[in-house]
Amino acid sequence: MLALVLLLNALAGQGEGVLVITGLVALFTALYSLVFKRRSWLGLPHQGIATAVLVAGLACAMLGIIASIASVGRSSTTQAAPAPAPAPTVTVTATPTTNAQADADTAAKLKAREDAVAAREAAVTAKETPANVIGQGTWTVGKDMPPGTYRTTKAVIGDCSWKITRTGSNGKDYIAYDYFVKGGFPQVQLVEGQTFDTDGCGDWAKQ
Repeated sequence: MLALVLLLNALAGQGEGVLVITGLVALFTALYSLVFKRRSWLGLPHQGIATAVLVAGLACAMLGIIASIASVGRSSTTQAAPAPAPAPTVTVTATPTTNAQADADTAAKLKAREDAVAAREAAVTAKETPANVIGQGTWTVGKDMPPGTYRTTKAVIGDCSWKITRTGSNGKDYIAYDYFVKGGFPQVQLVEGQTFDTDGCGDWAKQ
């Protein structure tokens, strides 16, 4: 039975178990001979040999126990060692290039701003620049209309009257006038600092 147990432990690769079992058997055999003063099943002849077997058995058992503890420690360390964590996967999302689109948007915004500025300047210029064509009313030469020679755009039909006065005289300082135009294309010469009043003559255009 003992030989079978030792063989099974040896085949299982448990050498420390073989040492422990062999040491224990030798230990108890030597103790039997020493305690009962009889030959054991091994037939130890006297106490000196029994004592040697006792020491050898004790040493063998201790060696086997130490080997078993070391083997268990190595096994637990191997099992407890955590598996290395997988390297993190970094996903890089490609961002489409939008430089051309951004440049186009910027150019469009700049163009819109330039157009708006040009429109405002044109409106201001049109407001500040005297008209070359005037209608019925009172006009200040150099402010409401540029100086020059003016002529009606159409032949006069009916009563037409006009007068040129010095600006700032409230229409009292006459320079030229005609209150009884009955037809034709009347024409006047206007300079800056004059006021032109027209009634019933239609539009006047700078020549």
